[in-house]
Amino acid sequence: MGKTKPVATVFIDTNILKFSAVKKHIYRAKKTTVNWGGTEFETEYHEPRTVNDLHKIKNEVQKRDAVFLGMLAYAGISEWLNFYIHREVDLETWGLPGMASPSGRFFGCTINEVPDPVAPQSRIILGGNKKFEEHILDFVCSIKHPRFVELTKMTGAYQGASKPLNLNQALDAYHIWCAESAEMDYFLTMDYKLQKVVGRSKVETSVKVATPDQLLRLVIPKFGLVGAIKFMWNGYKFAKPRVGFDEGKVWT
Repeated sequence: MGKTKPVATVFIDTNILKFSAVKKHIYRAKKTTVNWGGTEFETEYHEPRTVNDLHKIKNEVQKRDAVFLGMLAYAGISEWLNFYIHREVDLETWGLPGMASPSGRFFGCTINEVPDPVAPQSRIILGGNKKFEEHILDFVCSIKHPRFVELTKMTGAYQGASKPLNLNQALDAYHIWCAESAEMDYFLTMDYKLQKVVGRSKVETSVKVATPDQLLRLVIPKFGLVGAIKFMWNGYKFAKPRVGFDEGKVWT
């Protein structure tokens, strides 16, 4: 009997969308010699080229996990996994460069949306004399729900009763809260510091925080023997041209 799909639900952290946007189309400056009216002179022009942002990653563990994202996306496309975000994750990507990648959003894998942990309230995203990040900070600092307060202490966002939350850690807490409320199995992240902080915290969470490498190791055995063999072969064929393409070619 075949395994029932999906085998797990996964909430995606913002950095997963960032590291899956690896393919970039750029214009690269080149010099050439031009003959104009019998006179030769050197000029510069720009030609379209495709580059791979994976080559910019110096940390080998981080680079390995970024490569594995292609295989995880294939696990979603082949319905072994269901992936989710909250719209707050989308908002956070607004401030990240290079997100409009030809690689596609998470390599074209379907990403569903989870509801708000509590009834949504009106909020300001842009405008006034405040920056985009300041409006987000106002939003997270306005949440007084006991569980969110617990999670801000777990992630290190809580700085004291008289101080504002640390924005990045507060967003981590909010994302984990969203995943908990939606009863996700896993919280996928490439924030290794966050994983360590959560692991050391006395505050517990119902979702397992995992890196791409760890998630693959946890879920592949659930595919069954035949399913796992097929996935490893087809997942590799899917991921290889999307994360390991050659640089320098004309846009593809």
